[in-house]
Amino acid sequence: MTRPTSRRDPIGAACRVAALVVLFGFLAFAAYLGFTASQVVGMDFLRGASSGAADSAGIGPALAGTLWLLLLTAVLALPIGIGTAIYLEEYAPRTRLTAVIESVAANLAGIPSVIYGIVGLALFVRALGMGPTILAGGCTLAVLALPVVIVTSRTAIRRVPAGLRLAAYGLGATRWQVVRNQILPVAGPGILAGCCAAFTRTAGAAAPLLVLGTATFMSFAPQTPAHPLTSLPTQIFSWATRSHEGFTALAAGAAIVLLLLLLVMNLVSAFVVRRLGGASP
Repeated sequence: MTRPTSRRDPIGAACRVAALVVLFGFLAFAAYLGFTASQVVGMDFLRGASSGAADSAGIGPALAGTLWLLLLTAVLALPIGIGTAIYLEEYAPRTRLTAVIESVAANLAGIPSVIYGIVGLALFVRALGMGPTILAGGCTLAVLALPVVIVTSRTAIRRVPAGLRLAAYGLGATRWQVVRNQILPVAGPGILAGCCAAFTRTAGAAAPLLVLGTATFMSFAPQTPAHPLTSLPTQIFSWATRSHEGFTALAAGAAIVLLLLLLVMNLVSAFVVRRLGGASP
C-alpha cells in the first residue's frame, strides 16, 4: 500500500489568496468608513433630520423611510413570490406557457435596478397617481425583489425529496396538505435565505428610488406610506455628491448604519434558518 504523495494545489492556493484579498479589502473599506464617520456618528446623528448644514444633519427621516420600504417590500413581495413559486412547482401543468413564465421570472432577476425605477415611475407614480411617496417606492422595490424571491423559492422547493411527496400522497393527503405539512417545512430555510438575499438587494438600492424622485431634505420622519419618499441609499448619494468635507463624513456615517442594518438582517435570517433547519424533519 503506497502512501499518497502530497502535492501542491495551485487552484486551492489561488482561491485562498482571493478569499484573503476580499476579506482584507472589506476590512480596510469598513475601517476607512468607520474612521471617516467617527466624528459624526451618535444619537443626534441617528435621530436628527436632514439639514443644509453638515454640523446639524442627521439620518432620522432616511432611516425611518428605509424601514418603511423594507416593511412594504416584505408585505407585498413575500406572499406573491412564494405563492408563485409554489404554483409553478406544485400546481402548474408543464406547458409552453409555464415554461415562458419560468423563463421570464428567471430573466427578470438579472435586470438592472434602474429599469425597475423607470417602470415604477411610469406605473406607480404617474399612472396610479401615487406620486413620489413611500408607497410608490415600496411597490417598486417589491417588484424588484419579486423575481429573486420566485427563483430562490422554486429552487428550495425543488430540492425537497420526491419521497416525501409520494409518501404523503400514499397516506391520502391532499395536494395542499402535502405543500403545507411536508414541502414548506423542509423548504422553509432555503426560502427564507433567498428572501433575505432579495431584501438585502432592495435595502441598498438607490437607482430605482432616485428615478422615482426622492426627497433629500426632510425635517420629519415619515409616519405613513403616503409621506414623501426618502431612504438611506438616496441620502448617502445626495451627501456623497457634495464637495464639502463634512458631507463626506455624513455619507460615511449613513453607509455604516446601512451596513449594520444589512448585517442585522442577515444575522437574524441565519439564526432563523438554523432553527428551522434543526426543526424540519
